[in-house]
Amino acid sequence: MLDDDACYSRLARRDPAADGEFFVAVKTTGIYCRPICPARLPLRQNVSFFRTAAAAHANGYRPCLRCRPESAPDSPAWLGTLASVRRALNLIDNGFLVDRDVDALADTLGMTARHLRRLFMKHLGVGPMAVEQVRRLHLAKKLMHETALPITEIAFAAGYGSLRRFNEVFLKAFKRPPSSLRRKREVNSSAAPLAVSIALRPDSISFPTPDQLALEVGTSASALIRSVKGSAVTVELVNIAPKDIAAAISEIKQRLHGHRPGVAIRQPPLAAPAGGNAGNQADGTAG
Repeated sequence: MLDDDACYSRLARRDPAADGEFFVAVKTTGIYCRPICPARLPLRQNVSFFRTAAAAHANGYRPCLRCRPESAPDSPAWLGTLASVRRALNLIDNGFLVDRDVDALADTLGMTARHLRRLFMKHLGVGPMAVEQVRRLHLAKKLMHETALPITEIAFAAGYGSLRRFNEVFLKAFKRPPSSLRRKREVNSSAAPLAVSIALRPDSISFPTPDQLALEVGTSASALIRSVKGSAVTVELVNIAPKDIAAAISEIKQRLHGHRPGVAIRQPPLAAPAGGNAGNQADGTAG
């Protein structure tokens, strides 16, 4: 269980170590944020706290456009002893539920679907499909913000079966169409470099040396680590098909967090001051 008073104290301090450990939902705005969101601190009585973005989403809150919850680091330390839940989340992050159901996920984990749902509800506050729905939404939003991929490719890369379905989900979640997140000067292009940012937790075991990583997805896919700024890493994906983007990002995140081999390690640089990715949107935690 989360300690609401302790969470609010960490929110008030914009504690960078809290990023990814919980999410802050503001009742007066209907928005959920990262605890490092730069928006004005909401009143204590106006906030609720959730372990996961999926739980906040399931309770009717929409993602903040300033701090961008989809960019929060994942794999919080409290999941370290929950091997089955962590493995399930890794499979979901890889896109397992795009074309398979929860029964198949449970079979892969060697348990019943009922037991898997019970574990998710106990530790995450939502079921596997709720996590999958937010994974799709967050990945699509991330690709909208950070890449020049055409919206159609983003929809399918995130796991939506059709552009129409993607537009419906996006409009319901953000009260605006996907195209509204694109600046007019941006050009939709599959040929543009596909670079994404990945946030690491401050207590991550390994940091990458800027280099090229051969990835397991695709036939010749690789990742170029372009920069490390504080706890954020910018990675360029090379020879990645849209259908493999989710799996590639998941693989890179696991490597950067030290859960898989393949990354040289070095002493991490000093963390940059915490803050959200402020853009030209006005949503935030003020309330």
